[in-house]
Amino acid sequence: MFDYEEIDRTVRDNKLPLQKIAGIEKDELLQKLYDTFVIGNPRALWLSFKYVPDSIDCDMEDPYWHLPEVIDKNTVLYFIIDYWNTDFVVFKGRMSDIHTFIGDCDGLDEFYLMTTEYDKLYSITDHDDLLYIDVNKNKLRNA
Repeated sequence: MFDYEEIDRTVRDNKLPLQKIAGIEKDELLQKLYDTFVIGNPRALWLSFKYVPDSIDCDMEDPYWHLPEVIDKNTVLYFIIDYWNTDFVVFKGRMSDIHTFIGDCDGLDEFYLMTTEYDKLYSITDHDDLLYIDVNKNKLRNA
């Protein structure tokens, strides 16, 4: 069962050096995410992106297996977990540690990886799609 305890267990059991983002810092980061990438306040963020995302072909497999091919293991990202469309759990860490987390956290199925410059976003949907937006390259949706 995917819950807050499963998130904490995954970090603890794997001794992951992820920085948990909370409080005002989390609120500001989520506001930046919405301002940059999302239109309105959709149930799932990927349903209402401001940009037309690129879809990364994962050969009909779970995107988890393809993340190391797409994102360098040393890249530092914000790891934004969509918690049942009611909350977000946010960490900052290296892709290699985030990848370990994703592989071990039972029930995790929708999350976002955002660069620390707030200009690129990877979205892993509950439909096993891997979407990518680069604000400097992707086209804005028609308003």
